[in-house]
Amino acid sequence: MGGFYVAFDSSSFVYRLVLRKLYPFSQKTIDLHIESTAKKDRKTYVVIITFLITVLLWMFDSFTGINSYTVALIPFIVFAITGVIDRRDLEEINWSVIWMVAGGFALGYALNGSGLASNAVASIPFGNFSPVIILLISGLVCYGLSNFISNSATAALLMPILTVVCTGMGDKLGAIGGTPTVLIGIAISASAAMILPISTPPNALAFSTNLVKQKDMVKAGIIMGVVTLVIGYAALLFLGKIHLI
Repeated sequence: MGGFYVAFDSSSFVYRLVLRKLYPFSQKTIDLHIESTAKKDRKTYVVIITFLITVLLWMFDSFTGINSYTVALIPFIVFAITGVIDRRDLEEINWSVIWMVAGGFALGYALNGSGLASNAVASIPFGNFSPVIILLISGLVCYGLSNFISNSATAALLMPILTVVCTGMGDKLGAIGGTPTVLIGIAISASAAMILPISTPPNALAFSTNLVKQKDMVKAGIIMGVVTLVIGYAALLFLGKIHLI
């Protein structure tokens, strides 16, 4: 898997070049003065304990049977009850961005739950395509969806469907490394989508600051997406053909 590290190191380098070219930064140094405002009081210990419990529940969900979505509600409930957060804190949250991201997840799960995604995939004659075409088509479909319904929701939507499709094709995908190559390609494509604020939580956080305009995000996102897809899939095809995946 070393090829992937080289590929994504290269893409990270290109990202920096693209951002510096699109948004030149003339200042030579940045002076940061960060003063700690942390207080060792009851609220501090509540946050620390809640954080540890939440992480442990996420790590050992197979033993507890509590899914990650339910666990994510625990800090909110605890902080609200103990007074760590209050009404003023909730008012300062950019709810429009949160609803936008949540809407992307909802759309993805709706496509899966309604059977529309399965029917759409079933209507495509994958059996008549070459393995490379299947890899590229699945990646482009994932990239397109991921820009509009978030990276995580797209991967969760497409991976189970494509697993069934690839399994049904038997040994035909052996030339590119089999089913794992297609699924890794889905992960690469989903990660490459960064055109809109809804595409990924970091984009949403940056957009919520009102310091980044959507048109700038689209311009940089398209260039970075193309770079990621080209470098990522080149490495994927190479490693798949020599059966290192």
